[in-house]
Amino acid sequence: MPLAHINQRIRVLRVIARLNIGGPAIHATLLTERLDPTRYDSQLVSGKEDPQEGNYLTLSDRSLSKLSVIPELRREIQGWSDLKALFRLIVLMREFRPHIVHTHTAKAGTLGRLAARLVRIPIVVHTYHGHVLHSYFSPIKTKLFLSIERRLARWTDRLLTVSEQVRSDLLASGVGRPERFTVMP
Repeated sequence: MPLAHINQRIRVLRVIARLNIGGPAIHATLLTERLDPTRYDSQLVSGKEDPQEGNYLTLSDRSLSKLSVIPELRREIQGWSDLKALFRLIVLMREFRPHIVHTHTAKAGTLGRLAARLVRIPIVVHTYHGHVLHSYFSPIKTKLFLSIERRLARWTDRLLTVSEQVRSDLLASGVGRPERFTVMP
């Protein structure tokens, strides 16, 4: 759905599983901070880092005024906590009413895109900063995650990848259609 008809600032909700030290956290925080505030109302939702991980904002001695933390949103699959994180995302989306939900990383991509679909967000974008679709998990787990990613790709308006290789790997695995992908190194 094009947003040209909107006479107000476009509300963008970005979701990431954690702000650990690395590219996805830098990417998500810079996008949140630097979108033109006269045109966009941008908010970031993050989970918590594991105890052995550092926090990008803490390390860089920065803060982000438009940051909401959902402690149950973690990297690892954790049944009940994941369900609580999903419900908290749904509540947050209903309150903020974003025009666009932009997810980063696998866990946040799964829960964020599912919540966006349930809340009927007009535009959903997901960034693949990499993938774990081969040689990472057991064959059974890989098949399960691949099935989930294929389904989620159908619910996603734009799939972004950080390299042509990631795009090629995803397409070769049956995730998404070529016209939905944009490579943004």
